[in-house]
Amino acid sequence: MVKDVDLTKDYYKSGEVAKMIGVGTRTVQNYCINGLLSEIFVNKRRLIPKDSLIDFLKSRDLYLETEENWKDIIYARVSTHKQKNRGDLERQIQNIARFAITQNPKNLEMIAEVGSGLNDNRKGLTKLITLVQEDKVSRIFINYKDRLTRFGFHYLQLICDFHKIEIIIVSTETEDIISIIHFFLENYMD
Repeated sequence: MVKDVDLTKDYYKSGEVAKMIGVGTRTVQNYCINGLLSEIFVNKRRLIPKDSLIDFLKSRDLYLETEENWKDIIYARVSTHKQKNRGDLERQIQNIARFAITQNPKNLEMIAEVGSGLNDNRKGLTKLITLVQEDKVSRIFINYKDRLTRFGFHYLQLICDFHKIEIIIVSTETEDIISIIHFFLENYMD
């Protein structure tokens, strides 16, 4: 799939088009020769106009008009109801939302849940992955990596990279360490 926002130029070289659609450069040249793609020549170099490329992609169901369908997702998770009742989930949501607002979010949606990071069958995570697979997500905002999953974050990153979805981690490790120190100071020091 080629998203509309990825087509930023007015003209494309055969090699660029080939890479977009996963074929060889010669195949794209043949598409031009056979009239499936329009072409112009500049200094003996074949260039394919953006409009022709879009028509071609649409005819092959390879074009995705995304801008109006995209969502930015805030994903927050705590492991236990005790953490939720203590306000940890709400603080996490507020922290992510404060950051997300500064990033010009589009159709901001929140997915929040209580469940173990080891459980890969959580309703919220399943909903998020479904939205990703349907190409309805632009960016995912999380507090830190293990909020999505304790293990296998790399696999989720690969899926998102394939769909050209950015995962934005709001907190840094330094902030996490500070939070842990504050937690212990508040709960165990008198």
